[in-house]
Amino acid sequence: MIMVVLAVSLAGCSKYTTPRKVEKRITEGTWRITSFTVGTDVVTLNYALDNFVFDNDGQVEVRGGSTVDGTWELGGDKDPALLYLSFPAVDGLEYLSDDWQVLEIKKNLMKLKRNESGNSTTLVTFAKQ
Repeated sequence: MIMVVLAVSLAGCSKYTTPRKVEKRITEGTWRITSFTVGTDVVTLNYALDNFVFDNDGQVEVRGGSTVDGTWELGGDKDPALLYLSFPAVDGLEYLSDDWQVLEIKKNLMKLKRNESGNSTTLVTFAKQ
């Protein structure tokens, strides 16, 4: 009996998160990039002034040196959840335009990994302000 309860509780644990949880968390508050790495290159400072506000209707507003509008969308019922971001080529925001695996999302933290092939890994961490 104890083994069954343990197996059920472990099966409920997941390294990734669901699209429903991402949708709920991402639209709560203002987010800032606290870490952005492309392979071994750290580019976090390029986004130091940017604040991201994700609306329920799939719009994202970036407030920083200038205000830029983009879009966001979740990819179906994937595990891990996929977050699609699209921005115009302004202030380096185009480098965020891609599909991202949501590695983790909590009330105040979101970790993304670019869905890419090749030897390089791109990771972005957002923290809620």
